[in-house]
Amino acid sequence: MMIARGLIHLNLSAAGEEISEFHLQAGIASCHCTAGSYQGTDWTRILCLYDLLIEINRSPVIALNRAVAVSHVHGPAAASAAIDAIPEKRMLENYYLFHAVVAQIHLELNDLEFATREFQRARELTGSNSERAFLEKRLKECKAWLAA
Repeated sequence: MMIARGLIHLNLSAAGEEISEFHLQAGIASCHCTAGSYQGTDWTRILCLYDLLIEINRSPVIALNRAVAVSHVHGPAAASAAIDAIPEKRMLENYYLFHAVVAQIHLELNDLEFATREFQRARELTGSNSERAFLEKRLKECKAWLAA
């Protein structure tokens, strides 16, 4: 019910001639919340919306989120290149999600040692117990694959 109401308002807001950062963020959120499953997420549309959003707001966090969409559409090598191209990437060094995303991309590239180090760094930086538990699980999986 709330999602349907939000989509109605999103459509009404699109009646103007300008697209704002908020329209694009709402569009991205709507793609996520209307997907029937994670696998059914329209990553191509999300990437298109991030491409528009990055033109309005060049935040390193937005560029990182865009890299996640790049990974789903074009694969982990393209996502790694997108991360390498983030301007002001140093601003993300203490952001645990930066390290978690980098770790996941390197895991998909079968660079288990690098992924392990990045999952460790992400675990160290998070203040959330649930995120720490999730990252610990991913870290154990990486270590098990390395030992195999």
